[in-house]
Amino acid sequence: MRRDSREAVYKILYADLFYENDDEFEKETMTESSLLKDDEAFANALLSAIKEHKSELEEIIGKHARGYSFERIFSTDKCALYIAVAELKYFDDIPPVVSIDEALALVRKYSTEESLNFVNGILASVKKELEA
Repeated sequence: MRRDSREAVYKILYADLFYENDDEFEKETMTESSLLKDDEAFANALLSAIKEHKSELEEIIGKHARGYSFERIFSTDKCALYIAVAELKYFDDIPPVVSIDEALALVRKYSTEESLNFVNGILASVKKELEA
């Protein structure tokens, strides 16, 4: 299930914020998530897109986080935002509403109640800009 793929990517991204992880950690996380082959392939593609375009994603997120610098955003929220913005920008086969809903599910699970509106606002703004 892609939700599990996103959660695995989320965990890897979160760990990367604090430690320099290696391929072994990523493999362990994927294995622990019990992903099917297609889901693991999606997770790897998503993780690759995020790593390849990390600076651009940070710029987009920072631009739409009105009143907040990128550095001030909670680490938990950054991870959900990386995933959703990467999907919005680089995965045309995923409907934007799905990417946003999945990011909000991660925020509900791992962050604060206040973060839900904050992340939703950023993603709505990014979606609107990309559709223009």
